[in-house]
Amino acid sequence: LHGLRMRWFIQVVFSLTCLAICSHSAMDECTDDSSRPQRCMPEFVNAAFNVTVVATNTCGSPPEEYCVQTGVTGVTKSCHICDARDRRQHHSAVYLTDYNNQQDTTWWQSQTMLAGIQYPNSINLTLHLGKAFDITYVRLKFHTSRPESFAIYKRTSEDGPWTPYQYYSGSCEKTYQKFNRGFIRTGEDEQQALCTDEFSDISPLTGGNVAFSTLEGRPSAYNFDNSPVLQEWVTATDIKVTLNRLNTFGDEVFNDPKVLKSYYYAVSDFAVGGRCKCNGHASECVKNNGFDKPVCNCKHNTEGDDCNVCMPFYNDRPWRRATANNPNECLKCNCNGKSAECYFDPELYRATGHGGHCRNCADNTDGPKCERCLDNHYRDRSGNRCLPCSCNSVGSLATQCDNTGRCSCKPGVMGDKCDRCQPGFHTLTEAGCRPCSCNPSGSTQECDVQTGRCQCKDNVEGFNCDRCKLGYFNLDPQNPQGCTLCFCFQHSSVCDSAEGYSIDTVSSTFDKGEPIHTFSPFHYGLRPGLFTNKKEAEVSLYKYSGKRFLGNQLLSYGQNLTLNFRVDRRDTRLSAEDVVLEGAGLRVAVPLIAQGNAYPGENMQTFVFRHLINAHRSPGAGYLDDVMLITAKRGPGIPARWVEKCTCPQGYMGQHCENCTLGYRRNRPDLGAFSSCDACNCNGHSDTCNPDTGMCDCQHNTAGLSCERCEDGSYGDSTVGSSSDCKPCPCPGGSTCAVVPKTKEVVCTNCPTGTTGKRCELCDDGFFGDPLGENGSVRVCQACKCSDNIDPNAVGNCDRETGACLKCIYNTDGLFCDHCKEGFYGSPLATNPNDKCKPCSCSPYGTVDRQTSCLQVTGQCPCLAHVTNRDCSVCEPGFFNLQSGTGCVRCTCDPIGSTNGQCDISSGQCECQPGVTGLRCERCEVNFFGFGLSGCKPCDCDPEGSSTTQCKDDGRCECSPGFVGARCDMCEENYFYNRSTLGCQQCPACYSLIRDKVQTLGVVFVNVDKGLLERLGNLNNTLTTQWNRLQNIRNGVDDTGTQTDKARNRVRDAENLVDRAREELDKAKDAISKLVGHPLMIILRNVFVLYNIHPMFYHV
Repeated sequence: LHGLRMRWFIQVVFSLTCLAICSHSAMDECTDDSSRPQRCMPEFVNAAFNVTVVATNTCGSPPEEYCVQTGVTGVTKSCHICDARDRRQHHSAVYLTDYNNQQDTTWWQSQTMLAGIQYPNSINLTLHLGKAFDITYVRLKFHTSRPESFAIYKRTSEDGPWTPYQYYSGSCEKTYQKFNRGFIRTGEDEQQALCTDEFSDISPLTGGNVAFSTLEGRPSAYNFDNSPVLQEWVTATDIKVTLNRLNTFGDEVFNDPKVLKSYYYAVSDFAVGGRCKCNGHASECVKNNGFDKPVCNCKHNTEGDDCNVCMPFYNDRPWRRATANNPNECLKCNCNGKSAECYFDPELYRATGHGGHCRNCADNTDGPKCERCLDNHYRDRSGNRCLPCSCNSVGSLATQCDNTGRCSCKPGVMGDKCDRCQPGFHTLTEAGCRPCSCNPSGSTQECDVQTGRCQCKDNVEGFNCDRCKLGYFNLDPQNPQGCTLCFCFQHSSVCDSAEGYSIDTVSSTFDKGEPIHTFSPFHYGLRPGLFTNKKEAEVSLYKYSGKRFLGNQLLSYGQNLTLNFRVDRRDTRLSAEDVVLEGAGLRVAVPLIAQGNAYPGENMQTFVFRHLINAHRSPGAGYLDDVMLITAKRGPGIPARWVEKCTCPQGYMGQHCENCTLGYRRNRPDLGAFSSCDACNCNGHSDTCNPDTGMCDCQHNTAGLSCERCEDGSYGDSTVGSSSDCKPCPCPGGSTCAVVPKTKEVVCTNCPTGTTGKRCELCDDGFFGDPLGENGSVRVCQACKCSDNIDPNAVGNCDRETGACLKCIYNTDGLFCDHCKEGFYGSPLATNPNDKCKPCSCSPYGTVDRQTSCLQVTGQCPCLAHVTNRDCSVCEPGFFNLQSGTGCVRCTCDPIGSTNGQCDISSGQCECQPGVTGLRCERCEVNFFGFGLSGCKPCDCDPEGSSTTQCKDDGRCECSPGFVGARCDMCEENYFYNRSTLGCQQCPACYSLIRDKVQTLGVVFVNVDKGLLERLGNLNNTLTTQWNRLQNIRNGVDDTGTQTDKARNRVRDAENLVDRAREELDKAKDAISKLVGHPLMIILRNVFVLYNIHPMFYHV
């Protein structure tokens, strides 16, 4: 049978090889002679050739001996060495896939059975193909006998799971739990691995082949193109052979090393026949650029390592594997030239037969084939592209337009795109356009047809002309320009109407009309900015009315000047300065006919002026009457909104920005309030200056208009800008000094007699004083006095300024070396140096304030309380804690809590009884109680049941709710311990009823229990007495034989008595058992268990 199977395999391989050779010309081309696509496949190859196999076990490391199996017992075996280090003796895994030469056979070999190679230990041979292949067969040629059990596995991806391919075993059920069978019935799973014993004989001992055909015995093999199951079955990226059990003659049980060395695995050839998997869309596999990995050279508009997907823009039908009848090439999507991107749409394919769904269509097109316009678009006249409707979302009824691009408009809206209002309307809204609405004070009552923006007066802005422009204020319907220009003396363009002013008038009526002086124009306060000072302007009005119009007329800014006027003759010539205003050095004028006024005549007529302009003087003559000026005053009344309140910039202040703020000055004082305010330039030596002249209030020893120089007697650079720029000359008597240009050093130019130094600041050596008075009053230099406690040969024995001695010797100190240094005592003025000053050596712990000094004469250190000795180094008897630095304190040990009343000499800590603490042993430690002669006892409170670990004075712990007991270690009655919530939890209300019943019955059962126990106690005493008698009788029998009968009788009597006692005892037990078995007793027992109650009869 094995021979027939092998011949069949050879025939199959031969047939496939012939088929591959004969059809090579047809298979290696992906198009036919007419350039039509056809199925194509790479050539049939041994995919394992020269591919490295990974073996989990190989002989030779370390070198080992193996023997050739002969199959004959007792015959001397031929043994050899396997050495991985020797090329002639190694058998590595590279020999599995090399060129198989029959004359020079090479093979891979495992370790022998002597090294433990046998079931259940297995060896894996793993072949990594590098990419997916369509596997036709797997063939193994063994150099030894074929294994008793081995398996072939495959996986379809390099990181996928291993799938069984085929099992070979003489014990399929025992080893692999598989039945021994060689084919699959129709309808069964065709991807299941079979197990067969046809290659599991021990013979031949060498050269045995095992050939596995992937499609043999599988019903769909004859319809392979239409079987995705088998197409997946033959696909593999990796092949693994697992060697599970060696074939033996059974002689290994004797553990003969020679025998064990003759059993091992050895394979001379590992071949895998198949094609590079390209799914019929490639005729060859090539190395991938950049990676040493084979990939298919895909055709038919496919791509991927296995030609397993369609190329981009070739998704008009789903990808399929090529068959002999249909190449199933990927088809190009139809996007009408509007897109180069598409994807496969299965729903579209089922509906239309074309699955290419275009994406990112150009020219505003849409649809699976970019065949229509996007929503809210229309096709232009050329028909090649779509244009947006661009319907105004507010003015149109819908966003979609007609074929011409015209939108459907809402009422009051017009235009192809419904983007503007009809005439007389403005402001597109959801309801259409609405009528114009303009502020009458600031507009001409007209608005823009499209936007609704009103046409504003010159000085007004805003959509509805409802606010003044920047630099203007007081929106006034009587003002032709709408708003008044902010005056603010031209320093600010931000102002508003001031509050608290009401309308007022200044008027003059003339009882008799006298002619105005020729060439003397009258003066009038109309332009208030020209009258900022408080001096009266010189005027030539009638003597009864001039004073009313003098002074500051800022409150009349922008208002009307009304007057009645006539001339003598109608032919009177007018000039450019008929009405003139003068004051504060300024002059403005206008002709009478300006600002819309009529030409004057012989009859009185009214002239109204709102603005005057600069003009030149010109002669004129006429009669004036009823002059009136609109002005304002503080107080209640009709608000005067034309009075401004300016928002001043930095440097200005006042209602009209007419004043400079502190730290600023007029740039041009001659212009008065019109002059700009500049910051005072005082070089940092003053914060203020004269607002008119700019003269700084100089400080820091500076002088000049801008504090630009130092004052006399000082030196420095005042332009640096700091308070220390100018310093007084450091010379005595306020004398002059100079600065050396190169070194910048200040040098006094005239020192007093007896001093020296660049600043006259030093006395000569051996003298002291303060010639400059730098440290107080001036002191002349005089000789130093150091009480003969210096080295007369030294230089600099005393300070040149203070006279203090600097080099005192013999431990002396002081300005004149006339007393001992700090920490020494003795006689500093003694003639003998040894009698001068000695160290105090005071103890730092026993001295007041840790002083190191002592009395200069006796050397006594200032001791703390209860400290003694000259150097304060010892505590008085009965005291301790010298190291405290505050004096020694008495030991005050508690007579009860301490052991012997003694304390530590340093800390004062008394020796305490157990459980006692405190410096004096005067209290119990934390979590202890019972202060006494024997110490304190631990509280030992239950950590779960107690609310605190500290107990009371009697040792009882404070329990948490639901806990009771001295240690709080039990649950309170009608509470139970709940492990899930950790604590005693109150029982339901019904248990209270049971508790009350239990207490009632408990009294009864206790009485019964006591009676039974008394009876049992009596019986027990009787038994004890009889037992003692029996012992005495037995002793008597041993002493004499004559008393045997009597003893026997006594024994019988005793036994009868024991029997009766036992009967009584049984009756008592029956009574108790009946009582215990009663239902009420069962309930009580459960209650006792629940509440942890242990009555006495419960244990009987």
